[in-house]
Amino acid sequence: MNRITSFSLVAVLLLVFGSVYAQSTISIGPRLGANFSTFVGDDSNAETNTAIVAGLTSTYSINEKSGLGLDLLYSREGAESNFGDTNVKLDYLRLPITFQYFFRSWEDDFRPKLYLGVVPGVLLQAEVADLEVKESYNSFDVAATAGAGFNYRSSRNEPAVWLNTDFRYWRGLTNVLDDVDAELFNQSWQLSLGLAFGLN
Repeated sequence: MNRITSFSLVAVLLLVFGSVYAQSTISIGPRLGANFSTFVGDDSNAETNTAIVAGLTSTYSINEKSGLGLDLLYSREGAESNFGDTNVKLDYLRLPITFQYFFRSWEDDFRPKLYLGVVPGVLLQAEVADLEVKESYNSFDVAATAGAGFNYRSSRNEPAVWLNTDFRYWRGLTNVLDDVDAELFNQSWQLSLGLAFGLN
């Protein structure tokens, strides 16, 4: 009976997995947008800095209503100082990982969405007033993110082509400063457009 039960359980899991996979689609493509970033934390007098974000975006649709998002982005962040024209530029390689909830059905061309997730990042470069200061900043950053947007199917031919519009917010969970008592955290509002091509 134990062997029969085990085989039955495996068979059920395979059927469930096959059902989910049959309904799943993967899409991938370029993403380009703007970051409106600043610092929050101890005695922060920072103003918003506007810069570019660009890279690849992908979505794995688990079923009709939910999916997992994974992006690989170059993200320029930082802030403008209230005192003079000092500009802090932090360049990150970001890997946003999100759980996405879609409204409407597979057949609809216009599909709004909401999502939550985490955004780990590796610091590539840090400049203050055009001077390299990477050693003063943490090399790794993690942020929490939430956002909304929509996917619009621009082509029903195979593979499907989706125009993705996203407005997201992320707030750093780790101190951007290295080996100091003060705490500053990244904060960004991001508006971006992506073009995603279905793979299956």
